[in-house]
Amino acid sequence: MRAKDVVKRRLGRGIAVGAFEEPYLVVAVLGQSNAHGAGLGLERQGLDAPHPRVHQWAASGRSKNTIVAGSNPLFHEVPSKAVGFAPTFAARLADTTGRPVLIVPYARGDSGFARIHGISWDPADTGARVNLFWAAVDRIRTGLATTPGNELAAVLWHQGESDVPLLTGPVYAEKLDSLIDTLRAEFGEVPFVLGQMVPDEIESGEPNYAVIDAVHADTPRRRTNVAYVPGPKGLYNSDTEKIHYNAVGQRELGHRMWTAFARMSSHVE
Repeated sequence: MRAKDVVKRRLGRGIAVGAFEEPYLVVAVLGQSNAHGAGLGLERQGLDAPHPRVHQWAASGRSKNTIVAGSNPLFHEVPSKAVGFAPTFAARLADTTGRPVLIVPYARGDSGFARIHGISWDPADTGARVNLFWAAVDRIRTGLATTPGNELAAVLWHQGESDVPLLTGPVYAEKLDSLIDTLRAEFGEVPFVLGQMVPDEIESGEPNYAVIDAVHADTPRRRTNVAYVPGPKGLYNSDTEKIHYNAVGQRELGHRMWTAFARMSSHVE
């Protein structure tokens, strides 16, 4: 474990919130850096201010294992420092349903199905030093247990960049399908919303980007109750960091993920 990650996990405290008497709609946020929240342009008092009905089940910092405001930056396994798409999605869900929403953040930068630094999202990789999938399952379970009647409403997934140079398309598809199937074996037929990698990075990166993107786009054919969400173009952090959506791009992706989710969800009339 990197020393700086140990420090980050212990630092930071979420914004205190009052408890809701009614159960939460729970939204799990999994994947790598764009899911973790890497968008530059954080507006703590503006567009990224807390929503009164959106909370998070903190996975790190001084607020670990408590419910705090679900605003950017989120408390993933290592706390984020920037903007992600999940709070925008969660705010739309809360506004539309009138229900409180609990984000369960558990993404990690530079992580993949292929083992990287001993870490893997592959449910079958029992030899990994850290299996993020099973750690995420535990976080979802404990988040669901915070209030009687909590319900897992959606899983938001954004990942693939780290696997681009490491896996073929068929192998990546097999592992992604296994992740969806294993999640559903644990939690039922939960909607799975898959965001596209930054289009500009796909176009300018190595050729296998298009292969992994095609696997993502094909996932709704391979598995039911799955949405693939194209990402916005031109909304990345910088010309040297096209791999990450900027804050505007993250919020836009959150809106697009919500729209895709609403088309297939029983929670939206």
